[in-house]
Amino acid sequence: MATATAKSFTTEFEERTAAEHVVLHEDENTRMIHYVIKPGEQTGWHTHEYDYTVIRVSRGTLTSNFADGTSADFDYEPGTTSSYKAPVEHNAVNTGNTDLIGYEIEFKK
Repeated sequence: MATATAKSFTTEFEERTAAEHVVLHEDENTRMIHYVIKPGEQTGWHTHEYDYTVIRVSRGTLTSNFADGTSADFDYEPGTTSSYKAPVEHNAVNTGNTDLIGYEIEFKK
């Protein structure tokens, strides 16, 4: 299960180095995204406009730096999920040593 721990904000993560995500499905209600973030890569700052659920496929550690200056570590375990309420503005960084693989399902309604 995902765990979050407070950490101090770091400003070194300002640019996208992770590959763009792949939209697998989109309709008027939902959007399903597949992503792979390699060790040391980051998504770059972005905002989730919709509530969403993450489905983790791999093991590893993701650090999210949030717009309010806080950050949290999330442990990835295959088959675990978490849901989040929009808006979420953050930069996600793979701070582990394995590829982070997952799916996001965004709920438009």
